[in-house]
Amino acid sequence: MSNSPGNRPDPTSALREGTRVMVRRRLSDAERGSAAGTPGSGHTLTDVVGTLVRRDVSTLVVEPRRGPHVEIAVSDVVAAKEIPPSPGRRGCPHRAVTVSDLEELMVDGWRPLEVERRGRWLLRAGEGYTRRANSCLVLGPTERETVTALDDIITWYRERGLPPLLQVPLAPGSGPQDDDFVREVTAMGWQVTSPTLVMTAASAEVSDRGTEPSTRSLDVEVDADITPEWWQLADERARSHDAVARRILTGSPSQAFVTVREEGVTVAHGRMALAQGWGGLFEVAVTPERRRRGLARALVGRCADEAARRGARSLYLQVGAENTPAVALYKSLGFTVHHTYVYLRTPEPASPRTA
Repeated sequence: MSNSPGNRPDPTSALREGTRVMVRRRLSDAERGSAAGTPGSGHTLTDVVGTLVRRDVSTLVVEPRRGPHVEIAVSDVVAAKEIPPSPGRRGCPHRAVTVSDLEELMVDGWRPLEVERRGRWLLRAGEGYTRRANSCLVLGPTERETVTALDDIITWYRERGLPPLLQVPLAPGSGPQDDDFVREVTAMGWQVTSPTLVMTAASAEVSDRGTEPSTRSLDVEVDADITPEWWQLADERARSHDAVARRILTGSPSQAFVTVREEGVTVAHGRMALAQGWGGLFEVAVTPERRRRGLARALVGRCADEAARRGARSLYLQVGAENTPAVALYKSLGFTVHHTYVYLRTPEPASPRTA
């Protein structure tokens, strides 16, 4: 088979704008000539690492952490891949990642049907299925007056028959009362609701802690897509949004659906989303009559196994701050609180479309 550029696979086809990437490209004749006599004189390839800010059929534009944008011809690319965000501070990767980087990569774990950017604000819509997929993620200050930006958000969501909703990540260790933006918006009548913990852990540690002798005999199946057995435990919210729920559940770059059976009966399930070198844990559920028997622990451990097997060294999850049993379980498995986020909604009643 010929490896000519005209028919070789495009190594950039899986790259998505807004993600961190490593692109290996050929050096031009001029670049090789200018390197003559230097330690790098024999090199024919170079790597570019940064955020992919634009991509079309012929060109990539990558923004390194330092320096100007780099424009790369797709025909010069030898290899390319998405990579995890760089640590914002020293420490384990799952703790060192910044709040904004973690929030951005978590969007890939629960991908909405529609996404639009307004600077550092990310507008998301998913036909009313979950707040996470139908809210504006606020990752930084707006470039306009706040009241103007909020009017735009309200219009955008009402055009789609959805209630305007903001998701606002908070600095680690702080609450809504400590956030300048939250205070400003609540003074305009918006209401704070649903504080949610974002927890992270090392995949290997969760895998080790999730293995219990009493659960080793369980029948655990890992599938790349939703199976009828997995869907048996889907909650009413997902069932009432069947088509859109399935699209969102299978909308990540990669995912694994884990189903646990006991004596031939489906007793637990979970979903692991994989993107940018991280695994995201979603939809953990155990049938009511089988709870408090270590099934959730074993399920999360198997999800961590799958994440590690696929090269995801770090995990994240989102859990309601008031869900103390779940928080206790995740802490016992090695998860720690990275940060918190809250939702802000307008005073009028929420639309019945959003659950």
